[in-house]
Amino acid sequence: VPAVTVGVDSKLLIVPTGAAPNTQRVVVRATNLTEKAVKGVMRLRLPQGWTAEPTESPLALAAEGENAAASFVVRAPAKRAEGTLEIVAEAVVNGVSYASDLQTVAYPHIQTHRLDSPATVKVQVLDLKVAAVKVGYIMGSGDQVPDALRRMGIDVTLIDREMLSSGDLSRFDTIVVGVRASEARPDFVANNGRLRDYMERGGTLIVQYQQTDYINRGLPPYPVKVEGNPRVTDETAAVKILAPRHPVFSFPNTITDADFQGWVQERNLYSFGTFDGKYTALLEASDPDEKPQNGGEVYADVGKGRYVYTSYAWFRQLPAGVPGAYRMFASLVSLSKALH
Repeated sequence: VPAVTVGVDSKLLIVPTGAAPNTQRVVVRATNLTEKAVKGVMRLRLPQGWTAEPTESPLALAAEGENAAASFVVRAPAKRAEGTLEIVAEAVVNGVSYASDLQTVAYPHIQTHRLDSPATVKVQVLDLKVAAVKVGYIMGSGDQVPDALRRMGIDVTLIDREMLSSGDLSRFDTIVVGVRASEARPDFVANNGRLRDYMERGGTLIVQYQQTDYINRGLPPYPVKVEGNPRVTDETAAVKILAPRHPVFSFPNTITDADFQGWVQERNLYSFGTFDGKYTALLEASDPDEKPQNGGEVYADVGKGRYVYTSYAWFRQLPAGVPGAYRMFASLVSLSKALH
């Protein structure tokens, strides 16, 4: 194993194009794997034109297993174009650079394995705009979408059981429901009426994919029917925009076919089957040789507010840094500002 391992708290940064000042915080952690004390520095290797404050941080680890952390403020250059860049975190000890992390997998029933991974941060620079919205997030079975929203500079609050049942939901412009919340959060099911009131009074509710129990329990605002698991597993399948004039495709980001490039693993899962005429189908896609399905993302007005069910695999695309997914999800959570 290396004498020192190096890791980063976040492996992805999202940076908008343009000349507006942009700073990001990168936390680097180092661990001593030797039986003696080590001294050196921690620092970042940055793309050309990028800077970090401080330029380096002292490292002193007295014993095996001891670790330390250093925080760097990374500043993007004033002129930056779309693209993918890389930041490398390193510890320099006695003139030797260490720039990899180590995960140990050890259980009584298997041989111990050590997984080595580079201490790198992917920097995705993209044309991204977000309205000034406050978002509440109802976590379901667990995903990284709140982290993605924060990467976009959005104010996000995780909604717990107490807030969902008795808190002031009107403080949020948009409430996003995490994947499979109808299975993992009984309080989400129990407070569906409060979420309906939230929409009636002007709120925006974005519901990510749920399994069929979501429909069977009658949780969507208007009738929906489904059989099985309508989904599109080919991540390269063509996606057709059915309502190009809808604000979700024009504000604050103009969405085109290019935003569906570079996706990972799949397009959508657990889409709506047939649905009430009050819904507007927004997207259509299909796997090869299969019938096109348009229940993957639908929109409906509910009182003064709005509802979107989106079964597209944002929970996969956003952690992977897919540019189009960030642009589209930013537009989804910005709907409350677009329609005022």
